[in-house]
Amino acid sequence: MLVKQALDILMPALPRRLPLGDSRMPIWIRYTKKILVEEGHSIPNLIHIFQLIVRHSDLFYSCRAQFVPQMVNSLSRLGLPYNTTAENRRLAIELAGLVVNWERQRQNEMKVVTDSDAPNQINDVFNPSSADSKRSVDGSTFPEDATKRVKAEPGLQSMCVMSPGGPSSIPNIETPGSGSQPDEEFKPNAAMEEMIINFLIRVRLTSNLLSYCMVMMQFG
Repeated sequence: MLVKQALDILMPALPRRLPLGDSRMPIWIRYTKKILVEEGHSIPNLIHIFQLIVRHSDLFYSCRAQFVPQMVNSLSRLGLPYNTTAENRRLAIELAGLVVNWERQRQNEMKVVTDSDAPNQINDVFNPSSADSKRSVDGSTFPEDATKRVKAEPGLQSMCVMSPGGPSSIPNIETPGSGSQPDEEFKPNAAMEEMIINFLIRVRLTSNLLSYCMVMMQFG
């Protein structure tokens, strides 16, 4: 109880006391991730960190990519053993719900951004001259000049194809939460979604089985 109270007092002050600085990730997020990785074998420490994330989910939302994979992998460990406590099983269910709520929040934010961009796209459709002038000023589209350059330099196209950064190169496939994908755009992959669904189904079946066993013991 004292640990929970201390963490609840400390957490709201961390974003103000420990600013982002030059790093992409706040230092308190890095330390939380480090403790989670190094002390993840200890169930009590794991429970303290996950309870902290659940209670202060808004603070961890922007860096959820650092925690969601381990949260999903720990669901069965916390909630499925027959000797687990009701508190641990409840925490596991809350973690699964938190991952779903974070993904729902991300989808709502993307929808808001898409809806805000729609009027600009409509204006570009009804005012093509203004859109063309903007692109011309930016220097992003010069089809005639691009064609002339390709014809004048026949070796340029082959160099682009052979170079690693060329337009036809194969993109790197990286794991969720890696440096190529911003944490704000993180979404659970299909494997994580399947693990969450299977966990919730097994928890439901386990709860029914335990209730049945308790009833049989009473009438036995």
